[in-house]
Amino acid sequence: MTLTNDPHVDRISIRVDEPQPDVATEPSPTPGPMAMFVAVLAVMAGLVVAIAFRATDPDTPLVILGFTFLGAAILALIGLYRFEWFLLITLAIRTSLDDLVADELGTFQPSAILGILAILVCALHLLSLRLTGGWRRITPLGLAFVCFFVAFVPSFATSVDRQLSMGAMFGLASVALLYLTTEQLLLRDRSAIWRLLAAMAVGAVVPMIVGFVQFFWTGSLDPGGSGLVRIDGSFAHPNSYATFLCFAALFGFSVVPLVDVRQRVALLAISLTGTFLLIATFARGAWASFLIGSLILAAQINKRLVVVIAAGALAAAAVVPGVGDRLANLTATTGAYGGAKTDDSLAWRLGYWEKVWPFFGDNPVTGVGIDATKTLTVEYKDPHNSFLQALIEGGVIGGFGFFTLLVVASLAAIRAWRHARRESSDRATSLLSVGAIAALVSVGVQLVTENVLLNTIVWWYLNIAFAWLAAVVWGPVRGPRRPQPEPDTPLALPAAGQTTTIMIEDPR
Repeated sequence: MTLTNDPHVDRISIRVDEPQPDVATEPSPTPGPMAMFVAVLAVMAGLVVAIAFRATDPDTPLVILGFTFLGAAILALIGLYRFEWFLLITLAIRTSLDDLVADELGTFQPSAILGILAILVCALHLLSLRLTGGWRRITPLGLAFVCFFVAFVPSFATSVDRQLSMGAMFGLASVALLYLTTEQLLLRDRSAIWRLLAAMAVGAVVPMIVGFVQFFWTGSLDPGGSGLVRIDGSFAHPNSYATFLCFAALFGFSVVPLVDVRQRVALLAISLTGTFLLIATFARGAWASFLIGSLILAAQINKRLVVVIAAGALAAAAVVPGVGDRLANLTATTGAYGGAKTDDSLAWRLGYWEKVWPFFGDNPVTGVGIDATKTLTVEYKDPHNSFLQALIEGGVIGGFGFFTLLVVASLAAIRAWRHARRESSDRATSLLSVGAIAALVSVGVQLVTENVLLNTIVWWYLNIAFAWLAAVVWGPVRGPRRPQPEPDTPLALPAAGQTTTIMIEDPR
């Protein structure tokens, strides 16, 4: 470029700033004097409630009540100021709460209190996102979750047992709100997936430890009459425990190629441990679904991975006695000790489906009420088929909401699978997507024979996989290529951070 003193030539300085990273930010509230006031108020409220319970029942341990409500108050305070911390803590502790049943609290058990906190904190967080401009456009899967919840509201209004249905509606509300907040988090920052998976891994520690203790020392016979020692970890039932282990182990196997050697060994050890405990639950539906999920991982990640998984599963099956008996139990007509068979075999399920299906005709539009089927049977059991349960308890409206969610989730999974197959996204995104698909398919298979529909503890962790697929398929594209200048462009801009002078001739 030639410099000149011609008065008809103007000098213009152009400076190009350093490109800023494409990371969405949002204002977060900073704790101040008001936070201290809220903290003191929360502590006082917890103690007042504890004293009130103690006054009602003098035998109620004040320490248990005090710490329960105090912990809830502190967790709520964290959620108001640092929502992601609340979400991670919730995922880390939820799996340990089912066995912490405080009879003194009646229906207000620790898990129920956490569910109510999740509803309140998530609702406030979503409202704050809307008001502060941090809201990201909801994805079709997010709309499907809203539809899923709203579709069961009429069934609550017409329920044959409204008190029982109320608890189920609270559970569905917590599922939908936690999903929406998880989706918003991943739409703003996809790297949050690693923190969510870490929280899930932390949440798996206590259930695994309890499962080992039960298997080697304190296991008890299955009350269903199978004659087997079935473990349930810190969960309420072996089947829900198995569903969680299946989901977590498959997601763990998918992450193995993305970490270094030391982390890979540790992650494989944890995932194989989960596989061992999965077999010890004797949940046959989870066994089959785990095999299907493993085949999905092998098809996309590494075919040798299925050999490792199969070898580990066979080794675990060899250590766990009674696997063959459990498989033979599928078609058995008598219990382990003779007499009538009472545990949930496939034949029992088929007969029970025939028994509960006529209830659909009682109210085909809105159903008999969410979670109310068991009140209409002598066995007092859910249908053991999530599709039937949605139709019988939610009617056509509730069934439509449930099927809509499944269809939209399937479309997201198909699109994410195609992205992974075409290598149109980075390797980490592809492997995480495949892991999410395998984990969700493993749970989807169990919809046919298990009571997954209202298993909120499992849904809370499924939200991670659902939200990840939604962010990958419908979220903003990360790292877009910057447009290149045309070859005949006469103006060449300076490099980032540099300043140059160009001359533009005055037409006068």
